[in-house]
Amino acid sequence: MGRLKRYRTAWRRHRRSRGFGVHSPFAYGFVTTVLSERLPYYAYEELEVLRRAIVTSARSRWPHPRVMSLKNAKMLFRIVNFFNPRCLLQVGSHYGFSTASMMAVSSMSRLWLYEPQLDKFPISAEVLRPYLDRVACYDDVTKALDNYVRALSDDVDPFVLVTDIADPNVERAVRDLLTTIMTGRGVVVLRNLSRSPAIKRLWSHCLQVAPYGQTFTNERLAVLVANPKLPLQHFSLWF
Repeated sequence: MGRLKRYRTAWRRHRRSRGFGVHSPFAYGFVTTVLSERLPYYAYEELEVLRRAIVTSARSRWPHPRVMSLKNAKMLFRIVNFFNPRCLLQVGSHYGFSTASMMAVSSMSRLWLYEPQLDKFPISAEVLRPYLDRVACYDDVTKALDNYVRALSDDVDPFVLVTDIADPNVERAVRDLLTTIMTGRGVVVLRNLSRSPAIKRLWSHCLQVAPYGQTFTNERLAVLVANPKLPLQHFSLWF
């Protein structure tokens, strides 16, 4: 979506973000108490301190490091806190800030991380160090996805965060997994929709194959909730 179109739809999306016109009880609760929540959470101060440290360290190597904003880190924390998944899969991480934001939710969660460029971001090792007993890192997407799927059980719904994709083979592998989730059960979070053509294609694919469930997007980030008990609804919001 271009910037002009975003401005034209701003008022409608702003109203939806406050719950107006959202009739689904699940969607209303998710929009008002997660996506648009303004009250502080227990991990916010820790995340703020961590981001400052990451930016300071990263600037010693790159003048303008692209570190996830504190606002988005808080929102990602709230999303994970809401669903409280036991097993998470992440594709792309860079500095590890998004990973830390999710792992801060619960000491019981485990995460499978595919990031082929971890060596390019030395600060990631320090960021992820407190969680290495619960985070498995991979530079092979097939191993990451296979091991993650094997770790799931009938009572554990998948939770997948896609942050960065630079390889067509990775895109195909992730698309196959997302197809399974969207036609079954689980939660998918797609970041960098406006920056990454590959992630935008995944977003379009998920919309096409989903037979039910609800999606929420501000055209930069999308949350897709696959659940047979939810009607197929798409919410364009301002958050």
